[in-house]
Amino acid sequence: MSQENVSVNRVQAWFEAFNDDADAFRDTLHPEIVWFPFEDNHSPSRGIDGAMQIRRHWLDSWSDQEVELEGLVGDGDNVVVTAHITTRGRGSGVEVDTRLHFHFGLRDGKVVHIYEHLNRAEALEAAGLSE
Repeated sequence: MSQENVSVNRVQAWFEAFNDDADAFRDTLHPEIVWFPFEDNHSPSRGIDGAMQIRRHWLDSWSDQEVELEGLVGDGDNVVVTAHITTRGRGSGVEVDTRLHFHFGLRDGKVVHIYEHLNRAEALEAAGLSE
């Protein structure tokens, strides 16, 4: 299996585990992970504990979440994923329908970098990829 396929498969496993399996999600993460979530103005969160905190905060805040992966582009240790996310605020009931473009960096077969872009072209450029 090519390095690109391994990276894309690892990122798909990250999405699959996000909602339902904390242990499997943790297993996708590199110990030196740095995550830049857009909802926190891209303030970096470092380490597995930081990533798990972002995940918990998201799951505590939103319900009825559906994520459709619309496109995955990978090249070695860089993968960009366009995700169509629909969800509802757990407390407010506000509906959200958005697309995020995740730039994943991988090292040793694990996610070591995540930057959430609102613009696909910017995500591709940051990852050194093209359509």
